[in-house]
Amino acid sequence: MRFLVLCLALVLGETGAAPPIQSRVIGGEECLKDSQPWQVALYHFSNVKCGGVLVDPQWVLTAAHCISDEYQVWLGRHSLFDDEDTVQHVHISKSFPHPGFNMSLLEPHPENPDDDYSHDLMLLRLEEPAEITDSVQVVKLPTKDATPGTSCVASGWGSIEPDASLPVYPDELQCVDLKILPKKKCEDAHVSKVTDSMLCAGHLEGGKDTCVGDSGGPLVCDGMLQGITSWGHSPCGLPKTPGIYTNVKQYLEWIEKTKADNP
Repeated sequence: MRFLVLCLALVLGETGAAPPIQSRVIGGEECLKDSQPWQVALYHFSNVKCGGVLVDPQWVLTAAHCISDEYQVWLGRHSLFDDEDTVQHVHISKSFPHPGFNMSLLEPHPENPDDDYSHDLMLLRLEEPAEITDSVQVVKLPTKDATPGTSCVASGWGSIEPDASLPVYPDELQCVDLKILPKKKCEDAHVSKVTDSMLCAGHLEGGKDTCVGDSGGPLVCDGMLQGITSWGHSPCGLPKTPGIYTNVKQYLEWIEKTKADNP
């Protein structure tokens, strides 16, 4: 039986095995420098574990399944290994996974039609506000729903190799163009539940997708953050298997309340 893969680079690094749901850039290209200034690199110790998005000078939005007990956040990054003067390193004071996300789904297990990966969202409060520069910007939150056919851009430092068991990670930030698809296309493609809290995005012909290491990163459509990379099939980028993104528009109230309650 196939496994859904949820991108946990930590698990991949320690065991060499694919975890169950994968975050998941395939078929993309290097982003123009500073074109995604809200992009965050979320490290576990010295390894990039996930992406994230700056939604406020003091707050980063990422996926709940990226939770860790030892974070490092880097802003203004393009190359992971070059000494860039645009980079800001900020510590996290506290993490706030969405209370509705089922943390038990982080454990490896076969595909299950009863599995529900809804609410895969987490806010990280930075110890100090980020300095807003040309390379570090707050993303615009959505004011309208993302409709099927809308063109979007996903970004991250995730694998450029579709096979999750043999990831190949780029040095530079990668971008891929995706389209919002009807939810039914993802319901047909995946065994686990596809709910109204999720967005379906990709290309039915395959070849373009997010992949291992891209979890928590942004899906930006018409200049607004519409999705957070959540889960999908492995291998990445197969025909008729678009990826799943947390629908940010549905969580605006939770985002604002969490920020207000934790100034």
